[in-house]
Amino acid sequence: MATKQEIIQGLEFTLAQGQRTTALFAEGEWDWKRAGGWTPREMYCHLAAVAAIVPGLAGGLLSAPEGADIAGGMDINAMNEQAVSSMSGLSAEQVMQAFEANYRKLIDFVKTLPDEQLSMKRRFFSDTIPVSDILASSIMLHGLHHVYEANSRVDGM
Repeated sequence: MATKQEIIQGLEFTLAQGQRTTALFAEGEWDWKRAGGWTPREMYCHLAAVAAIVPGLAGGLLSAPEGADIAGGMDINAMNEQAVSSMSGLSAEQVMQAFEANYRKLIDFVKTLPDEQLSMKRRFFSDTIPVSDILASSIMLHGLHHVYEANSRVDGM
């Protein structure tokens, strides 16, 4: 089971690496497609949106009965498309401000979660696992993946 401190450290690392790597982007690089099909702008819009909605979704996740599929009925692709398109007109600086602000709020939110809630078992596109592992996999590792992907220039130009 992932610990609260591991999740917090992972989210802080994601934030720091996002800030570091985007500061090194070449002129126009925010809009260069990466191998996965998204631009860095789209990836950071996505990450900012995910970080913003997690605290709101957490209430449902925590109050759901064990074994309930929290993601059941969610159209993740539609949610991603809507979130990214709603922020697509922002400048790179504005996107990073949203990413940073939302990640800081998410980190603060995770800090408030009691250990007994983190150890509750729920489903989110997985078998029934502790909530802490859902946060570690679906949020923290997911964010690191996109930060790495946004920084990857292989097949992206």
